[in-house]
Amino acid sequence: MYQQDGVLAVWWLRQGAKNAPYNLIDGGPYEPNSHVDRMFVDACALETHRGATDFFQGRVFDLIRDDQIPTTIEDTKVYLSCSAAVLKLRDARREHHAVSQRAASRSWPTRAGFPDLLAEATAKAEKELEAAEETLQSRCDELDGRSIQDLYADLVADVRRIKQARKNYATALETVERLPQLFLGA
Repeated sequence: MYQQDGVLAVWWLRQGAKNAPYNLIDGGPYEPNSHVDRMFVDACALETHRGATDFFQGRVFDLIRDDQIPTTIEDTKVYLSCSAAVLKLRDARREHHAVSQRAASRSWPTRAGFPDLLAEATAKAEKELEAAEETLQSRCDELDGRSIQDLYADLVADVRRIKQARKNYATALETVERLPQLFLGA
């Protein structure tokens, strides 16, 4: 309610669930902000790099899009954030694979007195791959001994919390709508 030029007027402001903050839109995607997603992706990427296929069928690096992994948890579209260490390992794996393919298809002989550029590139790619793995391992060492299954359980719990928050938000909007509203300004 407000007064303009001596006339009393009423202004209706209706907040709808569709105007909710990004993570509270019912049925919308969710981007965790609790860091549990990065911890899970770090552990998952390291395990995948070492040959495990427990999560994402061992394709975690193939699923990364725009520094995130889109997936579905508890019927909710979730975008898991990747740390810089995961992205570095992915890139190092790609480069190592490309250099290995070039080395396997090598059809020209090396010449005495000339540097073997392919051997140098292979050595560099292997060194970068090892460094990227060590960087990710150091991040995973900071997880206080929590297993990848524990991290996944925390991630699922986080998704369940946001699903409940979405329901609570919609219920709160309905409740507020039914309350008498009067706002007076000085």
